[in-house]
Amino acid sequence: MSYSANEIAALAQKAARGAGFPPHQAQVFGAAAVQFLAGGGEPQALLDALSDPGDSPILRLPLLVEDIRRAVDLAGPRITLTLQSGDEALAPAYARLAGLHIAQAELGQSEDGLPRLLLETDPDRDGAAALPPRIAVEPPLMNRLSSLAARTYVPASDSSRSAGAGAGDIDND
Repeated sequence: MSYSANEIAALAQKAARGAGFPPHQAQVFGAAAVQFLAGGGEPQALLDALSDPGDSPILRLPLLVEDIRRAVDLAGPRITLTLQSGDEALAPAYARLAGLHIAQAELGQSEDGLPRLLLETDPDRDGAAALPPRIAVEPPLMNRLSSLAARTYVPASDSSRSAGAGAGDIDND
């Protein structure tokens, strides 16, 4: 089934919050998940990232976006950034969030075996490439994202309703 970029971003963000990630990292993950899936990324990489809120690319890769902006200002359009092991799958998707036109993103390794992200930006073109209007997502991924997102919902109870949760009497026909 296909979904809009906004639907995927919102659900991925809620799933990250439900998995225990901080709000900012969850928000950036939602945007990166869209880039990742639009680029044909393997859904398992998203599920793996959500599995450990103590040690995950979701915690580290938002810093990559800031590093890319600084590196381009300092070094020019061709930059190489060292990644932490395990961040390779999602790093190119996060790189696309830097607001630069990325002509080429390539993963490699340094002499010491650390993963590296090689980027070539095009300063003559504005922003990131446009996303497709709809993105195909397999049901197992959507089901897992939905189940993690459901952890953020307020349980239905008389006390939660009296505090303002749910639809009001006017909202129900």
